[in-house]
Formats: sequence, structure tokens, C-alpha cells
Amino acid sequence: MGGVEANPRASTIERLADELRAAQCSLVVGLGGGSVLDAAKAAAMLATNGGKCTDYIGHDRYSRLPLPFLAVPTTCGTGSEVTWVSVISDAQSRRKISVKGESMFPTRALVDAELLSSLPAPLVAATGIDALTHALEAYTGRRSNPASDALAQGAVELLFRNLSRAVADIAGDAEARAGVMAASTLAGLAFGNADVGPVHCLSEALGGMFDVAHGLTNAVLLVPVLRSHGKSIEAKLSSLAPQILGRPATADSAHEILHEIQRLVIEVGLPTFSALGVPSTAFEEIAVAAEANGSNPSSPRPMAAGDYRAILTALAK
Repeated sequence: MGGVEANPRASTIERLADELRAAQCSLVVGLGGGSVLDAAKAAAMLATNGGKCTDYIGHDRYSRLPLPFLAVPTTCGTGSEVTWVSVISDAQSRRKISVKGESMFPTRALVDAELLSSLPAPLVAATGIDALTHALEAYTGRRSNPASDALAQGAVELLFRNLSRAVADIAGDAEARAGVMAASTLAGLAFGNADVGPVHCLSEALGGMFDVAHGLTNAVLLVPVLRSHGKSIEAKLSSLAPQILGRPATADSAHEILHEIQRLVIEVGLPTFSALGVPSTAFEEIAVAAEANGSNPSSPRPMAAGDYRAILTALAK
């Protein structure tokens, strides 16, 4: 079984669930990046419950336990191996939907950095910045807590220490390879115990409408969205000075940290917003979808459609 596209579609997951039932499978193994893991996770649930993905939007909407699920990540960004959520593209509504539940956590996860060895450099970069986005949104968001903060801090430090090296030589640099893989899982645990926020709200809206890669979109949006939060995240960002700047915080630390995040995005070779090819005529629809995202309430400041539209407009200049 296979054939999972980036931004896995509801129709693909429904096909996989049909195949699981027909073969009377007793275990689902997801081997791949975030799209594969999310698809396998949802298919394991759908196989025992029937129906369509859209029947289960939200939290614990199903009644029967999913099939046991073994998650084996092969990229350094998803975190899906330690979360209870599957993010799915619904072609009919041109939206990304979330299906989640207490029993949708993988039964086991096998996290092996050696599986990253053959990953192309652009994919190491995009998924690594995806993990950084998970960590930073969990850390600065409204639902942050001491447990998620500790996990996020660990992920941020590992990524700033290792991501550039991993992009440069993922096959040859074992220390960097292990570092980014550990960071990805830590970041998944961080946002699984807090939430993501406005970067993901915009990214998921763009992914649902234009099928753009999730990690790439997060990388493009990360610093502009963080900058838009202004003073609401200044203290939290400054407290990351030891992990990002390698020294205690000062009055200028928040500004310096934003600069360092942008420097890392550029250093690993990720493009700008224009590379996504998103027309300005779609900005209003994207902004409305971002406001409606279930993670919008976790934003460190209130975000309405107008706030999202302003970010997109500024990026297009």
C-alpha cells in the first residue's frame, strides 16, 4: 500500500482504509515524512470506523479504536510520530482539516537518524525549519506551559547547532543528523503539549488551496509572522537568547533572535514568498481560512482575517 502525495488528500486516506479492511490488516506502518505519517495515522482510524475523513473533523469523533500504528519518520520536521493529529487536504472545500483523538497517537515510534542519510538537502532544510516553527510557536503561544517550553528550548538549541551542518552534509555528519532528528521529535512533543499558531494557520490555508509544501511555507512565513506579534512575544523570544545567541538576554535580544532565525532560513537555502506563486487575489480567502483555523486561538495575540491579510500583503511587496 502506498501512493501518498504531499499534503495527503482525504480521498487517498479513504482508499488506504479500504485496502486495510480488504486485506484484514492488524497493523499499520507509516514509513516516510509527515504526509505519510499523517495519512497512515488517519487510515488506521478510518479502517476500523468507516465513512469519510470529513465525518471525523475535530477531536475524538470516532467510536472504535484505530488499528495499531507504528510511525517511522524519515524527515526531520514532522513530529507526527508523537502527536495525536492528522492534517488532511480536502479537495472539495480546498481546506486542510484536522482529525485527532486520544487513541490516534502512534502505538510505537521508531526514530532513527540514519534514515535521514539519503535525504536531499532542500528537504532537510524545509523540514528542519518546519521543526523550528513547531518549537517557536509552541514556545510563544498562548497554550505554552513549563513542559512544552522545556521541550521547545531543547529543539531550538539543537536546530541552531545542527541544521546548517545537516543541510551541508546530511550523509557525512552523523552528529548533525542525530541532532536534527532529535529536535524534530522534541518539537513535536512541544506543540503536542501546547499548540502551534498563526504561522500554521496561514500555512495550512495556503496548503489546502494551492497544494504548496508545508515545511517550505512555514519557512517563508515564520519570521514575518513572528515580527507581526511585536511586544506580545518579546519577553518569550528574549528568553531564548542562550539557545540561539549563546549568551544571556539583553534589551535587544528579541530583535537579534528574529535576525538569527531569518539568517538561518536564508543560510539553508529556502526561498522567499514569491516562489510560492500565490496570487494576491486569493489573499482575502486565505486570511479568512487562517482565522477559522483551530489553532488561531493559541496565537500570542488576537488574530483576525485582517491581520493575516496584512502579513500576506506585506510579503507580496
